[in-house]
Amino acid sequence: MNLIDLLETKVDWNKVFGVVEDLYNDPGFTSRADNFRVSSSVELALEEFSPLFRVDQIGYDFICEDTDAVGAEITVIGEYKGEAVELKMRKKLFYSPRGKNPHNTQDVKMKNFQGDKKTLQDFQEQKTFNKLIVLDLGGWELNDYKVLVIDDEVARSRYYEKGDGVFAKFQLGDYYKCDIGEINPNRSRSDIPLSAEIDQLTKNWIRNR
Repeated sequence: MNLIDLLETKVDWNKVFGVVEDLYNDPGFTSRADNFRVSSSVELALEEFSPLFRVDQIGYDFICEDTDAVGAEITVIGEYKGEAVELKMRKKLFYSPRGKNPHNTQDVKMKNFQGDKKTLQDFQEQKTFNKLIVLDLGGWELNDYKVLVIDDEVARSRYYEKGDGVFAKFQLGDYYKCDIGEINPNRSRSDIPLSAEIDQLTKNWIRNR
């Protein structure tokens, strides 16, 4: 089984995107710092509801074990051995379906220059993952979620510098869009948002020192 097969048949996307819905509707996540917590939570959800292993390394987020992808470069990290997989995501990943380029993606932030002395060329030349997964978190239409898979070489060929980081845009032919069926996100049954749970846990930890 390769990564695409796994994403199409072994992931509970209703649960993954249910977590996405809860996170992006959480009134307590508003700052730039919160963005890291939200993205990390999505990564944890993908690990929980798929066979992927989250390893959170510099340059890649997951290991996909037992891959039979032709030409796959195998990475070993701790007890895990398989393809190195990077995850990126954004709402309204594609341009408007009623516009001129509905199959082209908007900006996807790939790398951050802050605190890093690497140049755009360095990032373009350095291979850190074997496959890139990009999640379209919806936004144009109800429950219009998408999962793209892009080869590392293709992804790096699309890198460009913008502001404080390296971005990429992808067009038809750059990516494979997974068949994940109709998505009906499973929202949380709790009335307490994750941000409130984290705040309370942090306060309890501080008080009980």
